[in-house]
Amino acid sequence: MTNHALRGFLAVALSLLLPGLACSVPARAATEPASDAPTMALTQLREKYAMPRTRYATLLGTQVHYIDVGEGPVLVLSHGSSSSLRTYAGIIDTLSRHYRVIAWDVPGMGLSSPPPEALYNRPLYPVLVLEALLEHLNVSHANLVGVSSGGAISFYFAARNPDTVDRLVLSNTPIGRADGKGMKLSAALARELARSTPATGRKSKIFRPRSYWRAYFDFYTGEPERAPDAIVDEYYDMNRRPPFPDRLAIVEALDDAPATTQALAAIQVPVLLIWGTRDPVLPVSAARELAAALENAPVSTLLLRDVGHYPPLEVPERFGHLIDAFLADVTPVTPRAPEPAER
Repeated sequence: MTNHALRGFLAVALSLLLPGLACSVPARAATEPASDAPTMALTQLREKYAMPRTRYATLLGTQVHYIDVGEGPVLVLSHGSSSSLRTYAGIIDTLSRHYRVIAWDVPGMGLSSPPPEALYNRPLYPVLVLEALLEHLNVSHANLVGVSSGGAISFYFAARNPDTVDRLVLSNTPIGRADGKGMKLSAALARELARSTPATGRKSKIFRPRSYWRAYFDFYTGEPERAPDAIVDEYYDMNRRPPFPDRLAIVEALDDAPATTQALAAIQVPVLLIWGTRDPVLPVSAARELAAALENAPVSTLLLRDVGHYPPLEVPERFGHLIDAFLADVTPVTPRAPEPAER
């Protein structure tokens, strides 16, 4: 394979994990493809990774895995691509002391079943599933939290359901196809991508060996030790389900720049951006662009200098405290008094 071809398929490979990424990678010859490991059936995953309060609901033809725990204002947690609701495992118990916490797996990820064709072909189908889930749970008002593409699900939901969403927390969230300009991959991640990326496209999710996931988290975390072997094993397992069509509907939605701009401009509720600044694909400049696009919302931004792409996974205690403080104490409040000069 030529260096040009290698650079091309590595960029495509990263785009499967982070929306639309296109980046430069070190030129190297591809090594032999990793041998296929046995797939892990959904029943096996559910047996291994079900949580004490795991629930399932059949919505729009797909069986959705979710957790609903605690009492108080509703807090909905949405995960990113190739992840699961376990992204928030470190904060669910803490937040459920003050909130009704609902975390869910996007169809085809985590412990949710793949979407049927009738759902799969509908634009923004993950947002439609979230709408159906909240209707199923009789939720009329909610605060939404999303990381990575889960943040995009959250802001599209907020734009479509302005009377439902009270506040929005977005973490390392794209508003379009990340171009990855200036991003240099680690040698380990580039090597793993070269080993496991097919040269002729794909029809379903690509199998990645466990060594890939180790290199992935070493690259995308602010401090690699925050992704111990248990996290690597989890992502490896969750991403070796039997193949099924993999459309990346949220990436397609982000490709529609005018519609995304319109959705972000429609949001008027208070928004908190929690950003890991060591994120190589969505740096601080991406946070600034998102804040600017939320032109009609009061936006607060908190930068975590030692954190990468996954703040709730890397620093769950801090992430949970920031959400709690924002919702309970520092949410912008509409003033009642006249302007000072008019008093």
